[in-house]
Amino acid sequence: MLELLLVFVGIFNAATFPIALRKCMSKNTILSKPFILCELFGSFVWADQVLFSLFWVFVSVVTLLMHDFLLFFLIFSLFWVVRSSGEVMYWFMQQFHPRPGNEPHLFWANQYIPGEAVWFVHQIFWQCVLTLTIISTLYLAYKWLPTLQ
Repeated sequence: MLELLLVFVGIFNAATFPIALRKCMSKNTILSKPFILCELFGSFVWADQVLFSLFWVFVSVVTLLMHDFLLFFLIFSLFWVVRSSGEVMYWFMQQFHPRPGNEPHLFWANQYIPGEAVWFVHQIFWQCVLTLTIISTLYLAYKWLPTLQ
């Protein structure tokens, strides 16, 4: 079952790499949203997927070869610690230095919390993700380290 998951991760990301590359070569789609499933692997725009797809193919192949599925989940969790901490910083800075393209009305949260508050809603969301992934990373590391002996 876990082998199938890793095979899916590898194949999905290998298949999206050329799509992402093609989208990025077309300058008008480089920052457009990729498939919703790409977000699970940290890609919020096609430019992200170019690099992250290669990363996830590598991670899935290595963990498949090692037959170390706990290591895959540890890497996945640690990846989200890093990715969500970057998003926390991004949305924090967005509040103080608005960029064109991130107008509040473009985000789903604007219908519930209108205006510039959308930016700190995103920041708080990513702080929650960061907290959960730090905890899961610590837990998975605690479980994984004894398997090395």
